[in-house]
Amino acid sequence: MELTPNIVAWLSGNESFLSGLAALIVIIGFIGTMLRSFNSASKESSEAAHSRLTLKNLTAPSPFPIELANVDGLNIAFNVQGHGKHNLLVTPGIISNLHISANLPPIADTMASLAKFSKLVNFDKRGQGLSDPTPNVATLSQRIKDIEAVADTVSFDNFFLMGISEGGPMSIQFAHENPTRVKGLILFGTTAKFLRDDDYSIGLSEKALDALVQNWGTAMTRDIFFPSITEDEMDTATYKGFEKLLADKKSMSQIVEYMKTLDVRKILKSISCPSLVVHFTGDLAVPIRMGRNLSRELPNCEFVEVAGVDHCDLAKAPNAIKAIQDFMIRNN
Repeated sequence: MELTPNIVAWLSGNESFLSGLAALIVIIGFIGTMLRSFNSASKESSEAAHSRLTLKNLTAPSPFPIELANVDGLNIAFNVQGHGKHNLLVTPGIISNLHISANLPPIADTMASLAKFSKLVNFDKRGQGLSDPTPNVATLSQRIKDIEAVADTVSFDNFFLMGISEGGPMSIQFAHENPTRVKGLILFGTTAKFLRDDDYSIGLSEKALDALVQNWGTAMTRDIFFPSITEDEMDTATYKGFEKLLADKKSMSQIVEYMKTLDVRKILKSISCPSLVVHFTGDLAVPIRMGRNLSRELPNCEFVEVAGVDHCDLAKAPNAIKAIQDFMIRNN
């Protein structure tokens, strides 16, 4: 359709007005886009802030009721989650707190994944978390009593025993002393011995273990123990507070000295139950060479290597969770 002469004349006479109007429309559109982007960014920032871990929500009461087992006149705190047919008792790593564990994603999500197919029991060792305090770090034999007391209290006559990190040697020792009670050992991110020695060159140096004490409460161990927790999830100040909540430097020093004495290599060949060793390839806390060595020394043992640099976050490793479930089904 052709434009009439009058319309052409009007357009020509109002060219400046139309150009300005077009520019205004562009500007309004740009401002609208900016406002939408700003609102979206503000929303994302607000959501991130809302989901960020704080010391308040880390120490919130566990959703799983705290129960107590008694041994040597001490109360050992534990909780139960899940209703699966497989009984699974988990021995914690270097230090634990049942409230914090229930609110810390790497641990909480891992336990939730395992509880989908098991009746899962977690506990705090004597002197730690919600269990009764002790003046000194417990011995290995006392750790064995803790496991036994919890297992007896929940009526676990036969069960799978999962040892995480420092909980590995005590789980191995318990299986050695109680062969009729343990259906299978699941050893995650752990080893039979931590300290390097003349006959154990793959171990950690004394300097590396001592550095754990020196750096405790500074957040410098974050990328070693919990690399899956981002700064957006927990800022550095909160992470420092989180470490200090778990233990002070004196307690950590005692624990590390205890870890230096651990060595259950001599009993590995005598373990009669089937075993499953699970280890992250890039684990910086307990290097995978130590997990591989452990799996070679245990009879009737399977080894699952998991891609990643985590130490104890299995929630992001569905293949490892599946391997644990299959192991329990085969050996139930």
